[in-house]
Amino acid sequence: MAESAAIFRFIRQLPGPERGARLLLCGLALAALAARPADAQNITRKMASQLLVQLNNSGPDTNRLHALIELGKFQVYKAGEVTRDLDSAITYLKQANELSNALHRVNDQHDAQSLLVVAYIERGNVKLGKALFANLIDDCRRTSDLQTEAEATLRFATCTRYIIKNYPETFAYYRQAAALYKKLGNQPKEVQVMEQAASLHMDFGELDVAEQAFTDVLRRYKQLKYPKLHYTYNSLASVNRLKGNFDKGLFYALQCLESMNRTQDTLSAAVFYGTLAQMYMELGHQSESIYWYRKSFEQWRQEKLPNFSLYNAASQLVRDLIAHRKTYEALGLITNLVQEIPTINNIQNGCVAQSYAYCYDDLKKYDLAERYYLQAVAHYKKSGGDFEMSQKVQQDVGKFYLARNDVRKAGFYLRKALSYNPQKNSLSTVKDIHYMLFKVDSIEGNYLSAIDHFRQHKALNDSIFTVTKTRKLAELEVRYATAKKVQQIQQQQNELARAQTTRNGILSGTVLLLGLLGLSYSQYRLKRRSNQLLEAKQLEINRKNESLERILAEKEILIRDKDSLLDEKEGLLDEKEWMIKEIHHRVKNNLQIISSLLHSQGVYLKDKAALSAIRESQNRVHVMALIHQKLYQSERLSTISMRAYIADIVEYLLTTFARQDTVQKQLAIAPVDLDVTLAVPLGLIINEVITNSLKYAFPGQQSGLIRIDFVVLDKKTYRLVMADDGVGLPPDLNPNRSRTLGMSLIRGLSKQLGGNLQISQANGVQISLTFAEEKIEQQPIVGV
Repeated sequence: MAESAAIFRFIRQLPGPERGARLLLCGLALAALAARPADAQNITRKMASQLLVQLNNSGPDTNRLHALIELGKFQVYKAGEVTRDLDSAITYLKQANELSNALHRVNDQHDAQSLLVVAYIERGNVKLGKALFANLIDDCRRTSDLQTEAEATLRFATCTRYIIKNYPETFAYYRQAAALYKKLGNQPKEVQVMEQAASLHMDFGELDVAEQAFTDVLRRYKQLKYPKLHYTYNSLASVNRLKGNFDKGLFYALQCLESMNRTQDTLSAAVFYGTLAQMYMELGHQSESIYWYRKSFEQWRQEKLPNFSLYNAASQLVRDLIAHRKTYEALGLITNLVQEIPTINNIQNGCVAQSYAYCYDDLKKYDLAERYYLQAVAHYKKSGGDFEMSQKVQQDVGKFYLARNDVRKAGFYLRKALSYNPQKNSLSTVKDIHYMLFKVDSIEGNYLSAIDHFRQHKALNDSIFTVTKTRKLAELEVRYATAKKVQQIQQQQNELARAQTTRNGILSGTVLLLGLLGLSYSQYRLKRRSNQLLEAKQLEINRKNESLERILAEKEILIRDKDSLLDEKEGLLDEKEWMIKEIHHRVKNNLQIISSLLHSQGVYLKDKAALSAIRESQNRVHVMALIHQKLYQSERLSTISMRAYIADIVEYLLTTFARQDTVQKQLAIAPVDLDVTLAVPLGLIINEVITNSLKYAFPGQQSGLIRIDFVVLDKKTYRLVMADDGVGLPPDLNPNRSRTLGMSLIRGLSKQLGGNLQISQANGVQISLTFAEEKIEQQPIVGV
């Protein structure tokens, strides 16, 4: 009767710091195992209330016995006030043990004793729990109760792993449990035990062993035709992320989502979204990472339960808001979350403290930021364990002190972060720590150590971001996005086909009905002809009435056909609009892939001029991609809001050149919507002018102002003015004759617009472009 896999639920409900630390050590692989819906029969509070009623209304029979065992199981595995719950569990299970003995129900007695072992050990009475377990196994063997022996062994293995922490014993009991399930012929349970052993190897940082073990588990599940492979895929994704094999990690993470969607088993969707989000974060794909972190956060938040993954996802959203200059919004997010779902252990408190530290650091309230960073360190230290977040917080504190030029403290925390077992932590994180220590040692004059740290940083970076791996990552992302689009289009085509079949059926039924009506009418006329002459006059009247009715019926049919044609036309127009939006979306995606490839190429360039050319080309591609993004996101398919478009271009360039803090922007853009044929060259002109200002107008991080005015002179004439208050153009540079790529583009695009381009150098540089739509209509724009 007892469910041995309910151990997974026991892991999730461990009290306070114990639960949090061990869950983090297990990583996402164990979280996925714990969430398998088929592994445990979770009893709800409503079911527990019904069992209490059954208990009060039953005598000393099997109904009472089963109610006692289920109530004991509920109290052992439920979250909340652990001491009181465990005392209640022990009371119920002792009564079940006595009643099963009186009723001679040996298997039920073994089930109750197996749960008592867990209750005593979790309560802190390890000696009594071990003794009871030994007696239970002897009695199971005496009575040939192989099923309970297997379940009790697996439960005890979990206790030795998470409470007693005797790991050699844990492996031994895992092997025993697997052998017992194999003897029972229960292959799915045998493979589940293998999966737990693989997750323990992952805890120890034995990543190669863990990967091989999870691969064997996946192979066995496939042989058994077990459909829910997403839990094992998620474990393999986590192992490969820690190893720095992001191409394999991303492959398994996407396979995980595909399996989850195919089986509709979304119970652990938040865990799987978090795995993919962390993968993209370490790859540097910020937008994709935040998309999946937001989905994970929303899933966890719906459960209304304190959970480290909930606060960790919130922390990533906080950092993204800060990066977009929305620090007060980020502060409100974490404050409201803690008020809505209060934390319950040190790991959760540490994660929340980190989020506050990020906010106050950006707000330049460094005393508060330092206090929260050190609080986070203290909370993680109290939780115990050598896990990723312990390393991450030390890295964050080191980075904070390095930014304050306090290299002594920065070096202390960064070396402490590096002291954690690197096999248990992401190589991407270790790589970044080595780079910061390179900076610390360089400032302190420890050049040999600095060179060694840089060498290790470079080696890890090269091993993670090889050209082959980068290409595989891009291929995986494109393949996954394409498969989703094909699936969506197929669904829409199926719906259209069903609608067409229904319409054809209605038309066929209508024709058949009209034929039957015609036949009936002919018979009616034949019958009327045989009537007496006295009825001839009445017959003539009836014929005229019927003729009028037929004319009205035909008129109604014509009206219905007209309405049907109008509906079909509207449907075709809607489908055309959808296809146009889809085209813009795909063009935007292709341009983003080009931008990513340019970025990947730039990683391996050492020449500054080449790197600058790559980055400028990437900015031009982004300007064009932004057009298509706005087109498919808006209801207008051919016009662009210049106010939003120009603001997005300027914000992107300021972020790209990291000049948000030193260069101010002043935008006065008229609320004008221009055709895409005008918006593209205008966007490229603005990109070139602002890029030149950010590169040359304010040398040495000099502060300054960039101003853009876009005004309507009359109905179809506009003026674009771009100016900066920088150092101006070099004395020997004639902008009208300059052959640089940027100036050539500006002049060429202005000529295509049929505009008047003027460049002046009063208090900096000012470029003015006046153009009219009428000239453009006479001379079409040619793409650059």
